[in-house]
Amino acid sequence: MFFVPFRSRFMFLQSVKNVFTLFVCTSLLSACASKPELYGTNQCKGSASYSAEFKSTWSADTHPTEFPDQAHFSELIGATHNSEVSFWSIGQKASAGIKDVSEQGINRKFIKEVKWAMKIGKAGSVVNGPDIKTASGLAEVEFKVSNQYSLLTLMTMIAPSPDWFVGVSGLNLCESGAWVQNKSIDLKVYDAGTDEGEAYTSEDKVTMPKAAITELHHGMHNDNGLIPQFATLSLKLTSLNQ
Repeated sequence: MFFVPFRSRFMFLQSVKNVFTLFVCTSLLSACASKPELYGTNQCKGSASYSAEFKSTWSADTHPTEFPDQAHFSELIGATHNSEVSFWSIGQKASAGIKDVSEQGINRKFIKEVKWAMKIGKAGSVVNGPDIKTASGLAEVEFKVSNQYSLLTLMTMIAPSPDWFVGVSGLNLCESGAWVQNKSIDLKVYDAGTDEGEAYTSEDKVTMPKAAITELHHGMHNDNGLIPQFATLSLKLTSLNQ
């Protein structure tokens, strides 16, 4: 049997250890070096202030099918936040706060959810604007985003309705390292998945079990099964703080 002296074996093992250590350190250094490229290149500097204009085009002319009496929108409600939290999105089940907003236009529970996200470092602020007391009209709200909380979620209830709302979820106002100057979005209509009603004034009927949030394709539809445009959201950069 071939015998390897103890000292030679020790030196061999030490060499292997050194090579392994060098490999690990090199890998870690590569990862650290890539972090600014992955996370810093597209990050906007400082903070930015915006005005948001919600414009409703909902009317008996545009949506004649069973158009309701006293049609209106609830108060605009939302949050600025980061990508670690989603307050609502298609395929996600509505929280208690989203349920209250979409069914009753009541914001208290949703505001509590945003404040909890703020407490654990996932949201920057509550965004709360006025309602629209008639079907067609304007509502404006101002808010601030930062490089830490550059996403906007905003919604309002279509009222009356079972659980229908319009809005945006996780809209990033930092694009390619620059704050968005202007943006206009045609808002889609969503079903919160918490009420079975299919018409504006359907009786309350709880969805059991709760369904996921979906884009609305039933109820006040036109002949092609499409929902006519309800509203647009226009965002305008008003100031920068870098």
